[in-house]
Amino acid sequence: MSIVLILLVVLISFHSINGLECYVCEQQEGNNDKCIKTVRMCDRKEDTCASLILWTTPHEWTPRAERRYYISKGCDTRDSCTQLLYGLATVCTRNWYEDWACVECCQGDRCNRYVVLSSSNICPSLFIITITLFLTIF
Repeated sequence: MSIVLILLVVLISFHSINGLECYVCEQQEGNNDKCIKTVRMCDRKEDTCASLILWTTPHEWTPRAERRYYISKGCDTRDSCTQLLYGLATVCTRNWYEDWACVECCQGDRCNRYVVLSSSNICPSLFIITITLFLTIF
């Protein structure tokens, strides 16, 4: 029993010494390659993983000015990420027909692997919940 307790204390202290790990990338098109393969050990003061998602037209010319996702990820402080989250609240619309920018903040090792790219991902789940609720009531 005492060996298990010692191992638990060692593991907890090892985690606190090593700190937080976050995925990192800069202005990548989509949430793949570097954005899900590159990990960084955050500085001691950084306690939050952040993801910035931009939906905008590319800098270079494209036919019909088609918009693309640009993802940036990294380490941040909770206060800084929360401040950015509230600062972008008015432009975080996730509409397909206009440019937008959103930030997502999380605490926990590698918690910023996935990002929400559009509000359309929410609709099927809401639909399923509504149908299930309807069927259970009637």
